Amino acid sequence: MIRWEAVLTILPLAACAAPDAPDPAPDPAPDIAPGAAPDTRIGAGAVQPPDPWTAPLGPAIAGATLADGWTDLRALPAPLAIQGGWTDSLFALPDGLHLRFAYEPTDFFQFFHSNGATQVITGPQLLGMTGTTFKLFDATLTSSGWSIATDPAGSPDPTIVEASPATNASDDLLVFTRFDAGTGRARLYYSSFAGGVWSAAAALPINSASCNDDNAKIVGELATSVTIYFESNRADLAGTGPTCGQRTLYTTTYANGAFTPVARVAGIATADSDDNQPFTADQQTLYWTSVRSNSYGIFTASRGTNGAFGAIHQIVTPTFVPPVVGKLVLVGEASVVNRPQGQLLYLMCGVAYNEHGGDTFDDADDIHLMPCVARRPNPLH
Repeated sequence: MIRWEAVLTILPLAACAAPDAPDPAPDPAPDIAPGAAPDTRIGAGAVQPPDPWTAPLGPAIAGATLADGWTDLRALPAPLAIQGGWTDSLFALPDGLHLRFAYEPTDFFQFFHSNGATQVITGPQLLGMTGTTFKLFDATLTSSGWSIATDPAGSPDPTIVEASPATNASDDLLVFTRFDAGTGRARLYYSSFAGGVWSAAAALPINSASCNDDNAKIVGELATSVTIYFESNRADLAGTGPTCGQRTLYTTTYANGAFTPVARVAGIATADSDDNQPFTADQQTLYWTSVRSNSYGIFTASRGTNGAFGAIHQIVTPTFVPPVVGKLVLVGEASVVNRPQGQLLYLMCGVAYNEHGGDTFDDADDIHLMPCVARRPNPLH
């Protein structure tokens, strides 16, 4: 989930909405053995959909500075363009035909600007959801456009807050975040697909004891190994300490029934950076959201021969100069899809709806979050 506190300088997202019940102690290591061939995962059995490169798009989003050949930032169309409420945690599967996201009907900007004191319902309750807390949803691109369904791996309990869903390429392992009732902490959970169903959610044993672990992404297959990239503000690598520190990116690999020791993603953190929401499809190119060197936006880096990431540079920069109406002022949660025509960069975009009229952030009195996408054409196609 997008944790905007580094940008908005207000309370962390762990205070959002109604939290879930206290988590039971996780098993020493999860059982995520390979399952049967999938047949009920999102989009399974669907008629051949259109190419996501040529799929319908919403309006262009102004105010973004794009680099590295990225261009044409646009909102995604209805039904993903939900009027009101709070859409978050967009993740694109590698085929570009399936998206996962989280949603609750509470207004994003009023919640954050009141430090959680104001929770105004401005959006619909999607697909029969009975509560007002974040739930997981899937979107599938078909010949008639995008369709939305409740994520079958999510909990129907309206008191459980779930966000930040992401799967591996085979879509048989899901990681996501739940928020703890007793501590307000973000903790990582997983569900695996076997025999046509998703398993009950279980906490990952790599969670820290006292800090936030969130926005995990996974690379690999259950039959071999799965590497997890995630953000955490743990002060020590094992996450066993009682204090929390700088938020940055971490990784671990699950293979042969056990996790390797959690390690920082090499080359990313600096003394003053706030790094979160990592994404990599191949473990060679990394995308993430960061506040560093007096700048904020989406950054990318390449892995060097020494295993550390380098050549860090910014590829999406929002605007901070008034007037801001209709412009991008918040951005996060990048995921990249490769197509023959080029690459698609899926994001959550925050667009200002009016100008400063009080003690508000970035000269805007309302910011609406929406799924969006940019593209980088392949010059050889």
